[in-house]
Amino acid sequence: MTSHYRDERAAKRRPPLVPVLSQHVDEGYRLVTPAGALTPVVEHVQWVDNHTAGPNTHAVISFADGTDVEFPFDVPLTAVWHAEQRPVDQDQLDSAAPAAWGAEL
Repeated sequence: MTSHYRDERAAKRRPPLVPVLSQHVDEGYRLVTPAGALTPVVEHVQWVDNHTAGPNTHAVISFADGTDVEFPFDVPLTAVWHAEQRPVDQDQLDSAAPAAWGAEL
């Protein structure tokens, strides 16, 4: 999910809503929840090595408000950069809302 651009104009041409799988979420993004709201900023993502389902099957996403949510790998999510300046309306958020969500820890 991380992309580096030499040309800032190219970076701004990316859509504000970025599809991402749960194991590829990056720090600094906010996620669209099933309710069509934005989470606090993602502060840390850690793959769980000792999960009962086996290593590299789950990721814990930690948010700026102290919430931790555990996701199985391959859950499709939508991310928005925390400092996104372009408007994203509620209809866009509702249509980007994921069908599945992780378990709050």
